[in-house]
Amino acid sequence: MSETVTKRGAFRGFERDEYTDRIRRLREALEPLGLDGALLLQRVDLIYYTGAAYQGALAVPAKGEPKLYVWRGTGRIGERTPLEPQFVRGMGKLGKALVEDGFGSWKRVGMEEDVVPVAIWKRVGMATWPEAEFKDISTAIRTQRSVKSPAELQVVRRSGKVTAAGFEALRQILKPGMPEYEVQVQFEVVTRRLGDQAAGRTRGFNAEARGVVAAGPSAAEDTAFDGPIGQPGRNLFAPMGAGNRSIRENEPIIIDVALGVDGYMTDMTRTYYCGEIDSKFHEAHRFCLYVVEELQKKMVPGAVPEELYLWAVEEAERAGFAEGFMNRGDNKVRFLGHGIGLEMDEWPVLAKRFTAPLVEGNVIALEPKVIFEDGGVGLEETFIVKEGRAEVVTPMERGLIKCG
Repeated sequence: MSETVTKRGAFRGFERDEYTDRIRRLREALEPLGLDGALLLQRVDLIYYTGAAYQGALAVPAKGEPKLYVWRGTGRIGERTPLEPQFVRGMGKLGKALVEDGFGSWKRVGMEEDVVPVAIWKRVGMATWPEAEFKDISTAIRTQRSVKSPAELQVVRRSGKVTAAGFEALRQILKPGMPEYEVQVQFEVVTRRLGDQAAGRTRGFNAEARGVVAAGPSAAEDTAFDGPIGQPGRNLFAPMGAGNRSIRENEPIIIDVALGVDGYMTDMTRTYYCGEIDSKFHEAHRFCLYVVEELQKKMVPGAVPEELYLWAVEEAERAGFAEGFMNRGDNKVRFLGHGIGLEMDEWPVLAKRFTAPLVEGNVIALEPKVIFEDGGVGLEETFIVKEGRAEVVTPMERGLIKCG
């Protein structure tokens, strides 16, 4: 695997035409929404539309040519970016540049209201268009980004192989007496060498995420993250990742990690144990395996995310796992899977109110889990939605895995 990554060399982004087409499709979405134009400021959206990471803004008019403004990182923009960057001396000068380029007359302006801070909206949006009506453009962006192109899917597959290689290495890494945080360290050593970019992005507010290593009752701790596994963390102010508890024999160790390769993230969970574990964990894990195998057949174009979620909830009730399915009590989460790509929390989501049918090219991390007071078990695979049967990109044995 390391040789493959080394020989491949540094990933330089997609072809220029792909970014041109993405901007074109965004522009075509503006007029039906009644917008004169959209201003994009969030870094991941800028990466998606321009193929580079920098501090800047992309102005996309419903009619006319888009403009790219940059105030830090101009040298990171390569020949595959379809727009020539215009340097401005900081965000404070952006409004003046927008007006000078003819965008100051917009009356209906789209911005990424789900992620842009209010202070920046006031500083840039309201200051540039004081009489304008603002609308959230993030739904159009997230819907577009949820369908990956063939070129994107190739990167997703590479990411999935690196993720799976890290989980394979855990077979030999895990030992009784090893602290949870040391497991995370060793996992990161393996995956960083194979190509993990070490930058995991989430769109959600206050959604720090670095993966979870939860041994025994750690999985049942109160969680500050919208995910189905608990974890006390190293201290009160870092309630995620891996804590200080040492691995013990005869308890499950559930590990959930999302990592990124060449910008694109994949997400995976496996459950390990040293010694032997109670039969209830085996039974719960078999149920999670059943959900994954059945939904791999059901996650095809035309399937409705809400219906897939409700099917799994009903199956958990029927199998006797309703109380601990996707965690317990106030920690229970109300989804079964989530889109993933440049960010960990993309669309579609397998949850209520997500009624737009799946389409070919959606990438979904499916993660059924059952949490008891003394430990948790579960699986997570990253799938590509396609005709006939979803394609798994995190290939590895799905059963409970014994250490050593």
